[in-house]
Amino acid sequence: MIIYLYVKQHSITGLKYFGKTKRNPFTYNGSGTRWSNHIKKHGSKFITTIEIWGFDDQSCCTDFALR
Repeated sequence: MIIYLYVKQHSITGLKYFGKTKRNPFTYNGSGTRWSNHIKKHGSKFITTIEIWGFDDQSCCTDFALR
């Protein structure tokens, strides 16, 4: 199973979100509390995916995320 790290950005406000998922990172919007509240207030149609990294190994993913 591939583990994805991604960076999303709200194109109107500029707020960025760094997250991890095992779902499709292009369709998954993220689930952080602050990010979810921001989306509810400003709209989900303005979310863009900036970067995505895929990993087969959890330890490599963790090392990359911490750097």
